Amino acid sequence: MSRAASALAVVLLAAPAAAGEPSNREINVVPIVGGDSDVGIGGGAVGDWAALAQGRPPFRWRLEVATFTTLKERDGGLFVPYTDNYLELIVPRAGRTGRLHVDARLSYTDERTMKYTGIGNASPGLQPGVPVEHSEADRLHPTASLEVRTRLLDDLYVLSGVAYTYNRLSVPADTILARDQATGPPEVRALLGSFAPHGVGLVTTELQLDTRDDEIVTRAGQFHTLRVRLSPRLGSALPYGYERLTATTRFYASPLGGRVTLRLRLVGDALFGAPPFYELARFDETPAIGGSKAVRGVPAQRYYGKAKAFGNVEATAPLWTFDVRSKRFIVGPAVFLDGGRTWTELGKAHPELDGTGLGLKYGVGGGLRVQEGRTFVLRLDLAWSPDATPVGAYFAAGDIF
Repeated sequence: MSRAASALAVVLLAAPAAAGEPSNREINVVPIVGGDSDVGIGGGAVGDWAALAQGRPPFRWRLEVATFTTLKERDGGLFVPYTDNYLELIVPRAGRTGRLHVDARLSYTDERTMKYTGIGNASPGLQPGVPVEHSEADRLHPTASLEVRTRLLDDLYVLSGVAYTYNRLSVPADTILARDQATGPPEVRALLGSFAPHGVGLVTTELQLDTRDDEIVTRAGQFHTLRVRLSPRLGSALPYGYERLTATTRFYASPLGGRVTLRLRLVGDALFGAPPFYELARFDETPAIGGSKAVRGVPAQRYYGKAKAFGNVEATAPLWTFDVRSKRFIVGPAVFLDGGRTWTELGKAHPELDGTGLGLKYGVGGGLRVQEGRTFVLRLDLAWSPDATPVGAYFAAGDIF
């Protein structure tokens, strides 16, 4: 931990202040009492400390910290299904020339209700009468990551990064996951692999086209990325060797004189090689077809597969602006439509796992957006889906775009 803290301090000192640039700071701290329908109700706090700047982006550096723990009722008592803590430093113009965008992050996450009911887009879900505990496993995964972005020319950037995650799984013998690993079809057993403790190292290269007017509250421009991630296999320390290709395109527009902001995102994600099974339900370290950052309304970790495609359309409108102790708040509604599907793997059909039709999973809903100051956004979303029971509810910091 001390080595990571020293690295953060060095990055801060390397961020130059432009001549005539204001040195005022902004601090935002928001207590959270909420959570979502996937992990239960909980509390914590999320906030940031930023040195403001003129122009784009609106800060010289930004330090975000959050802690969040949820509770759920079970067997007449309460237990803790989810804990997440992170510290993230963003320096958009680091280095002597200010051409580097640095993002350093430390996190500690314990998911005690990680869901699994099967592989594929046509997986049946939890059957009536089966206890929900039979669909759950525990994954503890602290992570350290560092990403550096540099401008190639105009709005074209390249990002490079490294990350390490330690994973400890606890899979009870009476769960669907344990049963599928032991007695499932051969292709399912091959995808599930081992549940032994392990590390995963990632090397990232990403090409970006970024014309956004603002990185935090985007109202105009485009942001397109092509990301390649490699996980080397190095004996028992890093037992999983695989590759991941993720393509994302995003468009932002503000018609009606800026009174409405429209956002569109399309994502394609594919895994190759032998990834750990939990990556089959994720993209970019978060649930894909389901959860709070992809197809809202669908339960997180509901669909597992090596390939995913999904999209989001969202409209927001800032309607109410007010000040609290000289801090500007902007509040407005949002409506959205999300949809996508997964495939067991590319290049080989698995109709017994993925089905044969369109198989679209979707969610539709609305919510609120609360902007505090210039660098902090909270969102509250409610989403209905045929997979929801009965709706998905999400309260988190930052937009999903």
